[in-house]
Amino acid sequence: MPFSFDKLPSSSQIVPELEKAGDRALCTDRTEKQKYAQRLSNALALRFANELRSRFKGIKPDQDGRGQESPARTAKRVKKLDVNYSTAELGLGLGVSLKTINFSDQGSSRYTKNYTRVDGELRAEASDFHERQPYAVMIAVVFIPLDTCNDGINGPSSFGSCVRVFRYRAGREDPKDDSMLFERVFIGLYDTDEATNGRVGFFDVMNAPPKRGRPASLISFAELVAEIVSTYDARNSPPFHWAEGEVEETPEPPAVEIDTDE
Repeated sequence: MPFSFDKLPSSSQIVPELEKAGDRALCTDRTEKQKYAQRLSNALALRFANELRSRFKGIKPDQDGRGQESPARTAKRVKKLDVNYSTAELGLGLGVSLKTINFSDQGSSRYTKNYTRVDGELRAEASDFHERQPYAVMIAVVFIPLDTCNDGINGPSSFGSCVRVFRYRAGREDPKDDSMLFERVFIGLYDTDEATNGRVGFFDVMNAPPKRGRPASLISFAELVAEIVSTYDARNSPPFHWAEGEVEETPEPPAVEIDTDE
């Protein structure tokens, strides 16, 4: 059965972020669409950083929005990151890359046209950061409208195709794994209907999507944040399991914040 957004908490929404991006209906040319995507990405970066801030002291952008696309060291040069948690001990500890694909192609009315370009961007980001800092945890979140689930007729929907493309960019479980992969990749499905605008749910690309239609389950924004934290902890402070079933948490050493703006 297709997933209903009514199952998600009311807090699982990106209404303020969409409002900061502007009126989607007024974006009729390529330049305006690019500006819309940049404004939305900046707003989402601040939202993610705020949601993660209690766990990651010094994460950027800061609560006032300073440090948007802050620089982090790569194997080749300094490169910008949407959400950047770096410390003197870890270097880059956690990076979150946000991509938004907000408009369908005028010719096909599908959203798949830019998938290859976005995948190339993600491949370059993962490779550049992981080659220098293999223990860094990299998370990608690709936002697409909910109606991507319904445009498949004879083949997969744009949502199904999105999962199929970006699955090959996910699954880096060990620091020795392919540097071109992200540890986790999620698809953010956001509603654009007037009555329910801004509701959002997230899908892990390692799960099987429906060929057409909505997925059977999505996770909320809060659950996505919890998944990001648990992925980071599994890399940096993995719990110790005893044979009796007891789980002992491994404390992470206190972080010393470094200035990533220089």
